[in-house]
Amino acid sequence: MAIKGDLQLFHPIEVFQMVRSNRETGVLLISSPGVLGGVYFVEGDIVYATTAKKMYDFFSKKKFTNFLKAMKEEESKGKGNGALWQEVIDTLLKVTSVTKGSFAFEEASFFLEDQFQPVLIPTEFVIMEATRRLDDWDVVGRKISSMQLVFERRNNWEEMAKRAELTPEEMEILEAVDGERSVEKVIEATNRPSKEVTKVLFGLLCSGIIGRARKRPKLEKRWITKGLLKRLIRKIRGI
Repeated sequence: MAIKGDLQLFHPIEVFQMVRSNRETGVLLISSPGVLGGVYFVEGDIVYATTAKKMYDFFSKKKFTNFLKAMKEEESKGKGNGALWQEVIDTLLKVTSVTKGSFAFEEASFFLEDQFQPVLIPTEFVIMEATRRLDDWDVVGRKISSMQLVFERRNNWEEMAKRAELTPEEMEILEAVDGERSVEKVIEATNRPSKEVTKVLFGLLCSGIIGRARKRPKLEKRWITKGLLKRLIRKIRGI
């Protein structure tokens, strides 16, 4: 999937959502005054992110493979989310704060080597981290456009919530989403500020942990006529 657009129409968080939901492998380039960033995805998860001065720098394979292998070595030594991992996260948070400029995603895998499994950074985690720092309410309003919207948890919400590393407060809001409560009712149920709840719902929606509730078919009401009722009574008496 090749996509490109204006960051004033699609926030980087929303672009990450598209790449994650389609499980794409490739490079997302974000160009903005003062920031030129590249994010590298494998089946919708992130393996690397960097900034550069020239577009050419994003296609220097040796640079990528050396960094990816260093991250893998860091993990194998039991350092977990070490300095290199944090370096990528810091770059991602810088890239996702950009609101002016353009983006372009191209399918590619040149930054990978055969038989090499890089360290994957869950995109849900990055989306939630970026959402916590988001202060553009117009962007939130594009997804949460009404207090009467109803959301439901996805079938695999527990696994995705774990990948996102939700805070206890975010988990409380998520658990209040039941496919019946509106946004307004979720705010009432959690007794939290409306802006806090709305922003968390935005992040959960972009992460794919929740989605718009599907309309349930209404059960047809069947009324028992007096004649049918009399026949039922006679039948019961005859048993």
